Amino acid sequence: MILDVKGVTKIYTGSNKSQNIVNDNLSFHINEGEIFGLLGQNGAGKTTLVNQILGLVTPNSGDIHLLGESVLASPVRARTICSVQPQSQVPLGFLTPKQAVTLMGKMRAGKHFDATRVDALFEALSMGEWANIEGEKLSGGAKRLTAFCMAVVVPGRLVILDEPTNDVDPVRRRYLWQVIRDLTKNGTSVILVTHNVVEAEKAVDRVAIIDQGKFITQGTPSEVKRAVSDQLRIELNLAQAFTDLEVPTWALSSHRNGARLMFSIDQADVLATIDWAKVQVDQGLIIDYSLSPTTIEDVYIELTSQKVVDSK
Repeated sequence: MILDVKGVTKIYTGSNKSQNIVNDNLSFHINEGEIFGLLGQNGAGKTTLVNQILGLVTPNSGDIHLLGESVLASPVRARTICSVQPQSQVPLGFLTPKQAVTLMGKMRAGKHFDATRVDALFEALSMGEWANIEGEKLSGGAKRLTAFCMAVVVPGRLVILDEPTNDVDPVRRRYLWQVIRDLTKNGTSVILVTHNVVEAEKAVDRVAIIDQGKFITQGTPSEVKRAVSDQLRIELNLAQAFTDLEVPTWALSSHRNGARLMFSIDQADVLATIDWAKVQVDQGLIIDYSLSPTTIEDVYIELTSQKVVDSK
């Protein structure tokens, strides 16, 4: 076992002595060579938990063990075991991606650093066109990929990736997921911190959903989806992003993102839903629709919100 988190609670006290429980009795573990997804909205408590794993923040109660030793007892050791890609962009200044990644590799591996690892990463991620461009001139996606390479050029036993695909184009996202999976072949474990539930489902071995500081479910993707196993999802492509479409009364939960609308239904309501969708197509309100089994995204929405989430 790489990581064992037991009953971790972190409380911050405000200026008026009010208490904010950011992490509430969290427990989980990560095995060698496993990708563990930590899913939650901004402010759910993900970053605070990561900072405690790294020994940067001390929990009020509970303990964290990395490779069998307490992080509370040896916080500096924890940071030698982990390598991290933070959520914020890494300031590269005038360094090129190749210089920045090479520098990080030398810092972590010293004289044992293999410079061919940099070229291999850039090739795997199709980053060659940016390799020698100054950081200040790079796009957000190129900077994000550079930060990822800095975290994995000499990976720790535990790699923590905080929103690694932000600003990255769809093609290179696929390359990135393959590089992450390749990391685990040598026993490296990965924590994927994200609110992108769709991507996470395809990448992780196990997942925990955190909301308001608490884990509301965790397990393999299949185990997590059993929470709504008797449901199906319908996804609609609206004719226009501002189309005002009334969700049917039998919908269990719904989520809208621009011109994309999804909601969950009981299996008993399939025929009524299809008839309803056909009417919307005939009226020109939606372009098309698809019916499919539930996803982790559906579970996430079902468990964290009982109302429509509009993210236009």
